[in-house]
Amino acid sequence: MPSKPAPLVGVTGGIGSGKSTVCLCFERLGRVVMSADLIARDLTETNAGVRRAIVQKFGAGIYSPEGRLRRGELARIVFSQPAMLRALNAIVHPVVFSSLNHALVRLPASAGRPYVVVEAALIFESRMDKNLDATVVVRAPEEVRIDRVARRDNLPREEIIARMHAQMSAGETSKRADFLVENGGAQEDLMERVKFIDRLLTLMFTEKKTPTPG
Repeated sequence: MPSKPAPLVGVTGGIGSGKSTVCLCFERLGRVVMSADLIARDLTETNAGVRRAIVQKFGAGIYSPEGRLRRGELARIVFSQPAMLRALNAIVHPVVFSSLNHALVRLPASAGRPYVVVEAALIFESRMDKNLDATVVVRAPEEVRIDRVARRDNLPREEIIARMHAQMSAGETSKRADFLVENGGAQEDLMERVKFIDRLLTLMFTEKKTPTPG
Protein backbone atom coordinates (compact mmCIF):
# COMPACT_ATOMS: atom_id res chain seq x y z
CA MET A 1 0.00 0.00 0.00
CA PRO A 2 2.50 2.68 -1.10
CA SER A 3 0.00 5.52 -1.66
CA LYS A 4 -2.07 7.13 1.08
CA PRO A 5 -4.48 9.68 -0.40
CA ALA A 6 -6.21 9.94 2.99
CA PRO A 7 -5.41 9.07 6.62
CA LEU A 8 -6.09 5.35 7.12
CA VAL A 9 -7.59 3.84 10.26
CA GLY A 10 -7.45 0.06 10.55
CA VAL A 11 -10.18 -1.82 12.39
CA THR A 12 -9.43 -5.38 13.43
CA GLY A 13 -10.38 -7.99 15.98
CA GLY A 14 -10.48 -11.73 16.46
CA ILE A 15 -13.19 -13.94 15.04
CA GLY A 16 -16.54 -13.14 16.66
CA SER A 17 -15.34 -9.87 18.18
CA GLY A 18 -17.72 -7.86 16.02
CA LYS A 19 -15.31 -5.74 13.98
CA SER A 20 -17.75 -5.66 11.07
CA THR A 21 -20.43 -4.31 13.39
CA VAL A 22 -18.04 -1.60 14.56
CA CYS A 23 -17.32 -0.74 10.92
CA LEU A 24 -21.07 -0.38 10.31
CA CYS A 25 -21.09 2.16 13.13
CA PHE A 26 -18.32 4.10 11.39
CA GLU A 27 -20.32 3.97 8.15
CA ARG A 28 -23.37 5.38 9.93
CA LEU A 29 -21.19 8.27 11.03
CA GLY A 30 -20.41 8.98 7.37
CA ARG A 31 -16.97 7.38 7.16
CA VAL A 32 -15.85 5.42 4.11
CA VAL A 33 -15.12 1.79 5.05
CA MET A 34 -13.10 -0.55 2.85
CA SER A 35 -12.99 -4.21 3.74
CA ALA A 36 -9.74 -6.02 2.99
CA ASP A 37 -11.52 -9.24 3.95
CA LEU A 38 -14.24 -8.75 1.33
CA ILE A 39 -11.62 -7.85 -1.26
CA ALA A 40 -9.75 -11.07 -0.44
CA ARG A 41 -12.96 -13.07 -0.72
CA ASP A 42 -13.66 -11.60 -4.15
CA LEU A 43 -10.10 -12.14 -5.39
CA THR A 44 -10.11 -15.83 -4.49
CA GLU A 45 -13.11 -16.21 -6.81
CA THR A 46 -12.26 -13.81 -9.64
CA ASN A 47 -8.50 -13.34 -9.88
CA ALA A 48 -6.97 -15.95 -12.19
CA GLY A 49 -3.49 -15.71 -10.65
CA VAL A 50 -4.79 -16.11 -7.11
CA ARG A 51 -7.00 -19.05 -8.10
CA ARG A 52 -4.10 -20.75 -9.88
CA ALA A 53 -1.79 -20.34 -6.88
CA ILE A 54 -4.44 -21.69 -4.49
CA VAL A 55 -5.01 -24.74 -6.68
CA GLN A 56 -1.27 -25.39 -6.91
CA LYS A 57 -0.98 -25.30 -3.13
CA PHE A 58 -4.22 -26.96 -2.04
CA GLY A 59 -5.24 -29.06 -5.03
CA ALA A 60 -7.88 -28.68 -7.74
CA GLY A 61 -10.57 -30.04 -5.40
CA ILE A 62 -10.42 -26.89 -3.30
CA TYR A 63 -12.73 -25.36 -5.93
CA SER A 64 -16.11 -26.88 -6.73
CA PRO A 65 -16.98 -28.02 -10.28
CA GLU A 66 -18.83 -24.69 -10.61
CA GLY A 67 -15.61 -22.85 -9.81
CA ARG A 68 -16.54 -21.75 -6.29
CA LEU A 69 -13.93 -21.87 -3.55
CA ARG A 70 -14.80 -24.48 -0.92
CA ARG A 71 -14.26 -22.06 1.97
CA GLY A 72 -15.23 -24.43 4.73
CA GLU A 73 -12.74 -27.05 3.55
CA LEU A 74 -10.00 -24.45 3.07
CA ALA A 75 -10.64 -23.07 6.56
CA ARG A 76 -10.35 -26.52 8.12
CA ILE A 77 -6.98 -27.01 6.41
CA VAL A 78 -5.39 -23.66 7.21
CA PHE A 79 -6.66 -23.35 10.78
CA SER A 80 -5.28 -26.76 11.67
CA GLN A 81 -1.94 -26.33 9.87
CA PRO A 82 -0.10 -23.05 10.53
CA ALA A 83 2.23 -23.55 7.56
CA MET A 84 -0.77 -23.79 5.23
CA LEU A 85 -2.25 -20.62 6.71
CA ARG A 86 1.02 -18.79 6.08
CA ALA A 87 1.06 -20.11 2.51
CA LEU A 88 -2.49 -18.90 1.87
CA ASN A 89 -1.73 -15.47 3.31
CA ALA A 90 1.39 -15.22 1.15
CA ILE A 91 -0.78 -15.85 -1.93
CA VAL A 92 -3.62 -13.50 -1.04
CA HIS A 93 -2.16 -10.58 0.95
CA PRO A 94 0.01 -8.93 -1.74
CA VAL A 95 -2.87 -8.91 -4.23
CA VAL A 96 -5.28 -7.60 -1.60
CA PHE A 97 -2.91 -4.76 -0.70
CA SER A 98 -2.54 -3.82 -4.37
CA SER A 99 -6.30 -3.91 -4.96
CA LEU A 100 -6.98 -1.90 -1.81
CA ASN A 101 -4.44 0.72 -2.80
CA HIS A 102 -6.00 1.10 -6.25
CA ALA A 103 -9.43 1.56 -4.64
CA LEU A 104 -8.05 4.20 -2.26
CA VAL A 105 -6.42 6.14 -5.10
CA ARG A 106 -9.75 6.25 -6.95
CA LEU A 107 -11.62 7.72 -3.98
CA PRO A 108 -12.86 11.29 -4.43
CA ALA A 109 -10.93 13.66 -2.17
CA SER A 110 -14.04 14.49 -0.15
CA ALA A 111 -14.61 10.80 0.65
CA GLY A 112 -11.35 10.61 2.56
CA ARG A 113 -12.25 13.32 5.05
CA PRO A 114 -11.24 13.18 7.79
CA TYR A 115 -10.07 9.55 7.35
CA VAL A 116 -10.87 6.21 5.69
CA VAL A 117 -11.52 3.01 7.63
CA VAL A 118 -9.85 -0.22 6.49
CA GLU A 119 -11.37 -3.37 7.96
CA ALA A 120 -9.07 -6.40 8.06
CA ALA A 121 -8.80 -9.51 10.22
CA LEU A 122 -4.99 -9.71 10.09
CA ILE A 123 -3.78 -6.13 10.33
CA PHE A 124 -0.88 -6.92 12.65
CA GLU A 125 -0.05 -10.38 11.33
CA SER A 126 0.23 -9.04 7.77
CA ARG A 127 2.13 -5.93 8.96
CA MET A 128 -0.53 -3.77 7.33
CA ASP A 129 -0.40 -1.60 10.46
CA LYS A 130 2.91 -0.15 9.19
CA ASN A 131 0.91 1.67 6.48
CA LEU A 132 -1.89 2.87 8.75
CA ASP A 133 -2.22 6.10 10.69
CA ALA A 134 -4.14 4.53 13.59
CA THR A 135 -5.51 1.14 14.61
CA VAL A 136 -8.71 0.17 16.41
CA VAL A 137 -8.98 -3.26 18.01
CA VAL A 138 -12.42 -4.68 18.79
CA ARG A 139 -12.66 -7.01 21.77
CA ALA A 140 -15.33 -9.20 23.34
CA PRO A 141 -15.31 -11.95 26.00
CA GLU A 142 -14.27 -15.33 24.61
CA GLU A 143 -17.57 -17.05 25.34
CA VAL A 144 -19.49 -14.23 23.67
CA ARG A 145 -17.30 -14.60 20.59
CA ILE A 146 -17.76 -18.38 20.49
CA ASP A 147 -21.53 -18.00 20.78
CA ARG A 148 -21.66 -15.40 17.99
CA VAL A 149 -19.66 -17.53 15.57
CA ALA A 150 -21.59 -20.70 16.43
CA ARG A 151 -24.88 -18.96 15.65
CA ARG A 152 -23.56 -17.17 12.58
CA ASP A 153 -21.59 -19.96 10.91
CA ASN A 154 -23.08 -23.08 12.53
CA LEU A 155 -19.61 -24.32 13.49
CA PRO A 156 -18.73 -26.70 16.34
CA ARG A 157 -17.09 -25.19 19.40
CA GLU A 158 -13.78 -27.01 18.80
CA GLU A 159 -13.43 -25.57 15.30
CA ILE A 160 -14.22 -22.05 16.50
CA ILE A 161 -11.58 -22.31 19.22
CA ALA A 162 -9.03 -23.60 16.69
CA ARG A 163 -9.69 -20.56 14.51
CA MET A 164 -9.35 -18.25 17.50
CA HIS A 165 -6.02 -19.80 18.43
CA ALA A 166 -4.75 -19.40 14.85
CA GLN A 167 -5.11 -15.63 15.20
CA MET A 168 -3.01 -13.26 17.27
CA SER A 169 -4.26 -13.22 20.86
CA ALA A 170 -6.57 -10.46 22.05
CA GLY A 171 -3.96 -9.49 24.62
CA GLU A 172 -1.27 -9.01 21.96
CA THR A 173 -3.47 -7.06 19.54
CA SER A 174 -4.68 -4.87 22.41
CA LYS A 175 -1.10 -3.94 23.27
CA ARG A 176 -0.48 -2.83 19.69
CA ALA A 177 -3.74 -0.90 19.27
CA ASP A 178 -4.17 2.86 19.38
CA PHE A 179 -7.82 2.50 20.38
CA LEU A 180 -9.83 -0.32 21.96
CA VAL A 181 -13.55 -0.97 21.54
CA GLU A 182 -15.26 -3.33 23.97
CA ASN A 183 -18.09 -5.11 22.16
CA GLY A 184 -19.66 -7.47 24.63
CA GLY A 185 -22.77 -5.50 25.47
CA ALA A 186 -25.65 -3.50 24.04
CA GLN A 187 -25.63 -2.08 20.52
CA GLU A 188 -26.42 1.41 21.82
CA ASP A 189 -23.32 1.36 24.03
CA LEU A 190 -21.20 0.24 21.08
CA MET A 191 -22.34 3.15 18.92
CA GLU A 192 -21.47 5.61 21.69
CA ARG A 193 -17.97 4.13 21.97
CA VAL A 194 -17.45 4.42 18.22
CA LYS A 195 -18.72 8.02 18.24
CA PHE A 196 -16.17 8.88 20.92
CA ILE A 197 -13.31 7.33 18.94
CA ASP A 198 -14.52 9.07 15.79
CA ARG A 199 -14.36 12.43 17.57
CA LEU A 200 -10.80 11.72 18.72
CA LEU A 201 -9.69 10.60 15.26
CA THR A 202 -11.30 13.62 13.62
CA LEU A 203 -9.50 15.96 16.01
CA MET A 204 -6.22 14.10 15.52
CA PHE A 205 -6.26 14.27 11.73
CA THR A 206 -7.68 17.79 11.58
CA GLU A 207 -4.90 19.07 13.84
CA LYS A 208 -2.29 17.39 11.63
CA LYS A 209 -3.54 19.38 8.63
CA THR A 210 -3.68 22.71 10.45
CA PRO A 211 -0.61 24.85 9.59
CA THR A 212 1.54 25.96 12.49
CA PRO A 213 1.43 29.78 12.98
CA GLY A 214 4.59 31.75 12.33
